[in-house]
Amino acid sequence: MNTIRKTTVIVHLAGGTIPFIETDGHVNVVIVDHDVEGVDDADLKTLPDGGKATVRQEAAADVSRQSAQHWLDLAV
Repeated sequence: MNTIRKTTVIVHLAGGTIPFIETDGHVNVVIVDHDVEGVDDADLKTLPDGGKATVRQEAAADVSRQSAQHWLDLAV
């Protein structure tokens, strides 16, 4: 069992997209998408390494510590 000692963020990925994000604490969630094929140049950001990506902040759904612990246990 991986006991929770800090805020946990659970990112759900489906078909290359992130339909929702869950967290058991207050965090900022930033999504950096390196797949830029077909993205308008105006939507691209220059990364610290010189690469390009879309960058956006997402809201996270609140979940209980018990639910987060369940996800951590599954990840082991």
